[in-house]
Amino acid sequence: MKFIGKRGRLVIALTLGLLLQGCASPTTKSSAGGPDAKAAYQQHVNLAKQYIGLKNRELARIHLSKAERFQNAVDKARLSELYNGYALLYQSELEMELAEKYYRKALVSDATDSVARYNFSSFLYNQERFEEALEQIVLVSEDLDYRRRPQAFYITGLVQIRLGDAVGALKSFERATQLAAQFALPYLEIAKIYFDQKNDELAKQSVLHYIGLAGETAEGLWLLVQTELRMGNSQAVLENGTKLKILFPGSDEVVKYEGLLK
Repeated sequence: MKFIGKRGRLVIALTLGLLLQGCASPTTKSSAGGPDAKAAYQQHVNLAKQYIGLKNRELARIHLSKAERFQNAVDKARLSELYNGYALLYQSELEMELAEKYYRKALVSDATDSVARYNFSSFLYNQERFEEALEQIVLVSEDLDYRRRPQAFYITGLVQIRLGDAVGALKSFERATQLAAQFALPYLEIAKIYFDQKNDELAKQSVLHYIGLAGETAEGLWLLVQTELRMGNSQAVLENGTKLKILFPGSDEVVKYEGLLK
């Protein structure tokens, strides 16, 4: 019996820092070069990221265009931020060819830009280009200075699962939890792997750890129901199944649970 569930599409979590209030353009007076131009470039790029995060594509496009006017004032490596911004914008508009073009431009500008590479790997994952996604995300996970390394290992594990490498995925998910013990999602994936391996005690332990961090979710409760069922704990199956029906009525997991009872 394998885990009956889903592994959804990745959502790129943009870490944009403190959002600036209002929609005002930068007030820095800038020439074609020099520190003012560099500051204007960075300010427009940051505003574009903010508006992409707010799903305001029109203002994001305006600020990316303004940043582009100052691109000659900055080092080539810093252009990766501009290209990454365009890639995210085009991806949000489902212009996938343009998005990929700009992700690649970002990485040509700065091969050490782990933010752009992380976003590109997520993009490739959502395109179901798993081998390419793995190649990119492994490089991100090796960047010791990248603060989203736990998420990089988590994505690595998701890709490895899709490529049929459960052993490698388990190691990646465990590495994610070692780097960020409060990061809930890897524990759920670890539980799924143990469940598929028929290691029910560790599956139950891992899913309970996940629920302890993330709270009760439809996917977590459904996995717990399946685990308790195989362990022969009929009362626990009923209790968790009832929670599932009350908390998540109409969910796919409830439909599966009701099918289990027939």
